[in-house]
Amino acid sequence: MSRNASVWWNAQKKAWCSDVGGQRKVLAHGRRNRAAAETKLRALLDQHALLREVHGAITIARLCEQFLADTEQNLERETYESYRYGCQKFVDLFGERLAHTLEPLDIQRFSLELKHTLNDTSRAIVLRSVQRCFNWGVESRLIPPHHLGRIRKPKSRTRDRYLADDEFQKLLRATNPRDARRIGAPFRRLLLAMDWTLCRPSELARLKWEHVHLDQNVAILPHHKTKRTGKPKVIPLIPKLKRLLQWVKRHQTSDHCFLNSRGEPWTLSAIEQRMKHVKDRSGIHDVVPYTIRHRAATNAILRTGDLKMTSLLLGHTSTATTERYTHLAQQHLVNFAERAVG
Repeated sequence: MSRNASVWWNAQKKAWCSDVGGQRKVLAHGRRNRAAAETKLRALLDQHALLREVHGAITIARLCEQFLADTEQNLERETYESYRYGCQKFVDLFGERLAHTLEPLDIQRFSLELKHTLNDTSRAIVLRSVQRCFNWGVESRLIPPHHLGRIRKPKSRTRDRYLADDEFQKLLRATNPRDARRIGAPFRRLLLAMDWTLCRPSELARLKWEHVHLDQNVAILPHHKTKRTGKPKVIPLIPKLKRLLQWVKRHQTSDHCFLNSRGEPWTLSAIEQRMKHVKDRSGIHDVVPYTIRHRAATNAILRTGDLKMTSLLLGHTSTATTERYTHLAQQHLVNFAERAVG
């Protein structure tokens, strides 16, 4: 085994690791499993050497397969599923093409094909997955440097638009919480919790009772999108949210705090599907679940002017990320002034 490809102990991950093809790999967990880690490293090196022999002659389907195998092992499940969805769309159209023969016009054609079935937000997610896959292929030396440049992605405006109070109330009414089968009530609770916590939809979907400390008025989420900081996310339980959780706890026995109408934990796809029904009923079509988080963040800045504390509530690693909401807040004030004065 070469000196450049040896196993080493990562104390933070408590695992044996190595760098293969420009990517850091977790080979085995536990101090006693060094031999297993070395065996896995040899297999990876053999596989990598085989792929280098066909450098530049790998199909797009094979490239996506290798990319997804790496992301599944090293990234969050939510990120992996997003990449898998995007790569599958690309493979459906170009799977048998050799990766190095792809041209910018092919990407334009692919983007136009997506436009028939996906909105701008979903199209941007798919194109971002393709770009990340090709960049990974270059970093891993599976394909030569590509000449696709930065793949142009449509701008998603639904996340960044401000949802006014009257519009939010309209969405809540459209959940139809008093329908005969009580289908709407669970989604209404989820929307309210997003507005009261500034949480991402995925964070509330994963929230369990073991994370909730009602006596301390906080919920502590150990795993979240910005887990690379090494810090758990602290969710303050304001009085109305605490009352909601207390009611929910009395009426269900699941480990998860928020369940759908079938009594199952929410998934991101289920949240998106339910949001589509609510949008159709309310007539407000330019929103997505994430819009509620943007609304809550904008309101927090409007009411307090405290960018740092708002950043902490959002779970951002830097206030620079939170500054985007100051633009939304300013635009909301302009719109209000126009209605009030004009």
